[in-house]
Amino acid sequence: MTHRRFCAARLAGALLVALVAPARAAEAPLDADACVAIALRQSGSVAEADAKTAEWAARLEEVSAMYAPRLEAITLVAPMYGMHGSGFDPKWRRDLTEWGPYLHVQATLAKPLYTFGRLEAGETAARERTAVEAARAAQVRNAVAFEVRRYYYLHLYARSLAPTLSQAQSLIAEARVQAQREFDDATGRVTMVDLSKLRYAATELEKARLQREMGEGLALAALKHTMGLSDDAPLALADTTLPPAPDAPVAPLATLVLGATEHRPEHAALEHGRLAAAAFGESLSLANAPVFFLAGQLTADYAPTRDHDDNPWHVDPYNNFVGGLALGLKFDIDYWGNVARSHGVDAQLAQVAGLAQLARTGIPLEVRKARDTLVQAQAMYAASVEGANATKKWMLFAATAYAAGTGEPRDLLEGVGAFVQARKAQYESLLAVHTANAELRQVTGAP
Repeated sequence: MTHRRFCAARLAGALLVALVAPARAAEAPLDADACVAIALRQSGSVAEADAKTAEWAARLEEVSAMYAPRLEAITLVAPMYGMHGSGFDPKWRRDLTEWGPYLHVQATLAKPLYTFGRLEAGETAARERTAVEAARAAQVRNAVAFEVRRYYYLHLYARSLAPTLSQAQSLIAEARVQAQREFDDATGRVTMVDLSKLRYAATELEKARLQREMGEGLALAALKHTMGLSDDAPLALADTTLPPAPDAPVAPLATLVLGATEHRPEHAALEHGRLAAAAFGESLSLANAPVFFLAGQLTADYAPTRDHDDNPWHVDPYNNFVGGLALGLKFDIDYWGNVARSHGVDAQLAQVAGLAQLARTGIPLEVRKARDTLVQAQAMYAASVEGANATKKWMLFAATAYAAGTGEPRDLLEGVGAFVQARKAQYESLLAVHTANAELRQVTGAP
């Protein structure tokens, strides 16, 4: 199977998966890896990248087909008046009252035998450029996988805040009822200022709830879009809240950089790009070389209204049959045009060299940044968990004291506010851990 047919089969398989994947998504809850798998099969960005690879595979076949036989033919039918006699007969005559068909067939079959290395260099250039597009497709897959994970965890982050906000709203609602009752009883323990503070806290929590719901829906819509699903497609997720932070230690920086060197598709794209430009330059250097070919030619003419002239020294263009084989050289010399195109190749090689220099320093920097971000997120998450647990106790103690009549509304409000902020910070840190993990996988080229 040729590479082009393989790519076509792959695209057809992706289309088939796109038709059945929405139904599968509704069958079983999907975790992050399952969502990534669906996205890689049916994402529009991935399909476009694969199509570009197939396009260059087709160009490779087109270049390779230059060694295949090529047939050029022309045939025509036209009206022809009568002509009697021969070219050396002084009594020949033209008869305009006699008309009939004139048939003409001309065909040339040529097969290149040798191009002095020009075709082989062109094949190498097309093959390497196909490999460049395949590496770029791998880059697109890595980017799509990262986006899917980012939206997946962002959606779970919004869902994780729901219990916290619900608990805080419940406590404030109970406190407002009790405060209003004590204010109506004129006990002197609750003032109008206290009621206003509790009302303000309730409105702020309601605003946070609305923002959370909107963020949850928007992140889910973005996740479906990245996966190639429509907005109304059913999608059940395996997680309802952010999963626990991975407890595996972060690999050393040197190990991660080495993995990026081996797996990042950018390295392959640059190397294949350099080879493609070099091969194209070689083909230009051989562009003025001839093409050695074998050709067969056939010419046939028939006009029944004209007498056939069988004189071997006189070619009859209307009743004739000629054929034969020949070896030849075909020249197509465009010296100055090829010189100009070679300058473009030099510029391409310079671009590849510049990108390679950026990759040598930029990719390790990306890996280091992603690793440092992950390490920092893990440390901040550990600290935020301890802070969230402390504020939860604070809030519960303040709520209990207020319900028992020994606490102040200010203590309850401060406890609820601190708990909401601390829990929000905890989930933000946990989201940062998962996002940094996904980014580290992307920048190291992990499968």
